[in-house]
Amino acid sequence: MPNPSNHSAFTRRLAAAIVVPGILTSMLLFAPQATAASGSTGAAAGICTGVVNQLAHRGTVQENLLKAASKKNADIIAKLQGERTALQANADSLKAQIAEAESAISALDAAGLELDAQLKTAGEDLAALVAEQASTNDAVLAAQGALEELQAQKLATENQLAPLQEAEAQAKADTAELERSAEDVEARIAAKKAQISAAEDEQAALKAAATTAAEALAGKKTEIAQAERELTELSDTAEAAAAAVGDAQKAVGDAEAELQDLEGAGTAAQADLDAQVAKIGDAKSALADVQRHAADAAAAVAAQNAAISAAQGELAALQTAAQDAADALAAQNTAIATEQGQLDTLRSAADDAAAALTANSDQLASVTAEIAELQQQVTAKNAEITAKQAQLATAQQELAALAAGKTQLEAEIKDITTQISDIKGNSPEKTRLLALRKAKQDELAAVETQISSKNATISGYQGDLATLQKAVNALNSQLLSKQQESSTLQQQAALLQASLTAANDAVSTKQAEIAALKNEIPALQESATEANGAVTAKQGELAALQGGLGTLADAAADAAAAVTAQQQVLADLEAALPTLTEDLAASKEAIAAQKLVLDGLKDDLAGATAARTAAQSAVDTKAAELQGLQGQLQDLAKAVTDANAAVAAKLGQIAGLNGDMDKLVADLTGLNSQIATKEAEILDLQTRVAPLLAQLNGLNGEISATENQLKDLQAQLTGLDIQVTNAQTELSTLQAKKGANKDAIAAQKKTVIGLQDQLGTVQNQIRAIDGQIALGGCVA
Repeated sequence: MPNPSNHSAFTRRLAAAIVVPGILTSMLLFAPQATAASGSTGAAAGICTGVVNQLAHRGTVQENLLKAASKKNADIIAKLQGERTALQANADSLKAQIAEAESAISALDAAGLELDAQLKTAGEDLAALVAEQASTNDAVLAAQGALEELQAQKLATENQLAPLQEAEAQAKADTAELERSAEDVEARIAAKKAQISAAEDEQAALKAAATTAAEALAGKKTEIAQAERELTELSDTAEAAAAAVGDAQKAVGDAEAELQDLEGAGTAAQADLDAQVAKIGDAKSALADVQRHAADAAAAVAAQNAAISAAQGELAALQTAAQDAADALAAQNTAIATEQGQLDTLRSAADDAAAALTANSDQLASVTAEIAELQQQVTAKNAEITAKQAQLATAQQELAALAAGKTQLEAEIKDITTQISDIKGNSPEKTRLLALRKAKQDELAAVETQISSKNATISGYQGDLATLQKAVNALNSQLLSKQQESSTLQQQAALLQASLTAANDAVSTKQAEIAALKNEIPALQESATEANGAVTAKQGELAALQGGLGTLADAAADAAAAVTAQQQVLADLEAALPTLTEDLAASKEAIAAQKLVLDGLKDDLAGATAARTAAQSAVDTKAAELQGLQGQLQDLAKAVTDANAAVAAKLGQIAGLNGDMDKLVADLTGLNSQIATKEAEILDLQTRVAPLLAQLNGLNGEISATENQLKDLQAQLTGLDIQVTNAQTELSTLQAKKGANKDAIAAQKKTVIGLQDQLGTVQNQIRAIDGQIALGGCVA
């Protein structure tokens, strides 16, 4: 049934169809007599009107009036056709210009997308560089702190090392004096040692023989006792192994019988379960068929309901659209005026952002110049540090060479002292060695004096290096402060550039929104007419869908009932399945467990059998070994008795010689004790000095490495500052290009709108001329 709005439109069209012919008829019946008008257009209109009026008044038209009218109309048509040709050429030119402008807009849009991608990449690169710059700043601060801490540790180590080195030199001088006293005593007892030495050599040989015989006898007794114990243990093991074999054989037999019973029960449970599963499979197949029929019926009903709902929703939307179209047109005009006011505000904000960015760039250039000056100063100080470190390294190498020479001399003196001690009596060789040791000791004293001098030189270099390092640290602190200020300005520049870009984007966006709002007005005017036609068509479609819904709903209800019945059959079959499955699973578990038990028992039987065989073999072997050992025992006992008698006789001879040596040995022992004490003191001092020297060398290496690391980090930071500045410049350039691209697009769109307006005017003129030509030159 047509709605009221459609009914009203139909009534208006019918009234117009009746009224217009009536008006035309009245014009023919009651029109006044034709009169000529001034001008060409007026003359043409007058001729056309005169012919019509005369025909209406008299029923005929004068021939001369018809001829004049035909000539005038032909002239007017020719003129109109010329005007139409010119207008059509203008329209074609305007269309070409519009197409060219639209092509330019497409190219600008593509360039804008490419600029957006470049802007995104540049922004990500800038963010990564800023993050790396901050990380490098932190690393510079950490390196400076570590360098200061290492220098403090180095100073403390040098303070500990100096007194220890002085004490070591004094202790070595005392040791040399004691060694000279010991040499005198050694010369006096050398002759006595020669006499005792021969007797001791003979006594040592005899004692060694006696010891060897006693050890052989004791070893043989131990072997016999051990063999007897092992024989007893092996016999016990063999008896236990035989008993274990019998037990294992009985356990294997019992386990095999139990396994046969369990396998029979498992076979029966499997048969019951297979039968139940077959029944369930048949029931599921039947249920699937019924469910497919029910699903098809329900799907048909759902599809019909969905189509009806969709049609009803579309109908409501179309009815609402018919009313909204007129409201949207009025709102569009209001929105254009509002957007124009907002555009002026956005332009002012863009100007302010540009001024702030310029001020930030000027300040950043000033800070960059200060950073360059500080970096030059740091480079100069680092060059001085490098030169001083080279001098220090040379001195330390010379100190290391002196220390190595000192160590070599000490080793040579120790070796000469050992050789002197080994010589019995006073001989030319011993005298030569004593003179050689004295020369080496004097050379050692000279080397120690050089070491002390070299340590003082190194301390001076280290003091100079510490002063230079403090100056570098101060310059680095200033440089870091300026770099942080530069980083802050760069970050502010990015924010200001983003604000400027956002402001320019907002201006361009607002201009585009205003143009878009103007472009939407013709479409809004057309939407009202299209909405009424769409509502009528959708009402007919909805009525057809509602007619077929009842039949589909009945079919779906029958299919659902069949599904419910088949589901109950399947549920009854499946309810019995768990019990059968559990019985089968329990049976399988019992069989598997019994197989494991049987395998273990078989392994135990094999092991017990092997153990019994090995035990019996070991018993036989050990018994034969014990018999052989007992036969060797008597010969060894006699050899021990003879050796002990020879040792006792030689000990009596040595006792007399040792009595003469006691006084001399006591004197030498006292001197050696003092020397040993002093050498222990020297060793202790060397033990304490060595790690301090190693620590000092290590600290020097760490300080050099940390200084190099700090220099590298500062160079990285400078490079990162340049990269950040370049990245921000690139980002600004891309943003400026993007703004220019948007302005160009807006200008092209404005040009297209102007050309489209001109084209519409020309096309209206062409349509008016076409209508006049169709009327034979008369104005409608």
